[in-house]
Amino acid sequence: MMSKTTCGAIEWEIPLETNLRRATMEDAEAVYNWRNDPKVRAVSRSVGEIDYAAHASWFAERIPLTHPETVWIIEADDGVGIGSARINCYEDDDRAEISVVLGEEHRSRGVGRQVIKQLADKVRAMGRVPTAFVRPDNRRSLNTFTAAGFTYVLPVIELHVRD
Repeated sequence: MMSKTTCGAIEWEIPLETNLRRATMEDAEAVYNWRNDPKVRAVSRSVGEIDYAAHASWFAERIPLTHPETVWIIEADDGVGIGSARINCYEDDDRAEISVVLGEEHRSRGVGRQVIKQLADKVRAMGRVPTAFVRPDNRRSLNTFTAAGFTYVLPVIELHVRD
């Protein structure tokens, strides 16, 4: 889905153009599949597999325009969904957290950085500060958010109880 260009003897891929649209209930299964990808789960806040019934309920709550967490579908220029994104507006301050999940075939191609910049612009237009939660072991996302203009603020330390 990426176009290729040649400059002299060097050929490289150009990130495809993307569009963001508000999610609808028809998108629930696709978003579930992107969120439940084992590679995504491994670097998420909660690493366990997501139950579809729980996902469907979670998703349905976020469809109304009044919900503080909005779900977006990332579409390629041909209208095909290639991932999902969220903006979570915190009620107690001016922050809004951005989260992006792409289908595996669209990762590491510049699409994430492009979408993050679009979402950050939307957040700033709302008068809020764009933020993101990225696990320290998720190098790919750390690099993508940094390339999109985010800066590292504070490490998250995960603690577990010993048996």
